[in-house]
Amino acid sequence: MTQSSTTLKPSPGRHSEFPALTMGEPAIYQIKVRGNLDQSWSDKLGGLKLETTMETAETVLTGPLKDQAALSGVLNSLYDLQLPVISVVHLPGS
Repeated sequence: MTQSSTTLKPSPGRHSEFPALTMGEPAIYQIKVRGNLDQSWSDKLGGLKLETTMETAETVLTGPLKDQAALSGVLNSLYDLQLPVISVVHLPGS
């Protein structure tokens, strides 16, 4: 039995308004979690800027990460802190 691999190619003209995103290039992200973190956690979370809303008990982390591995590292750190991830968004301009 042989296993074939399928390469997914974007459809022409689709999503052309979105910048290309690859596994190994820098990108800007916004990650929202349930829980309160202060700015002292920034270095441990990829240098992202942290903004906490006490009323909703949510923290938004925003900033550039060098690649998808760095994003995965931040998400793993949030998991280790037992902070549920609400959303992860790739922001334009990266």
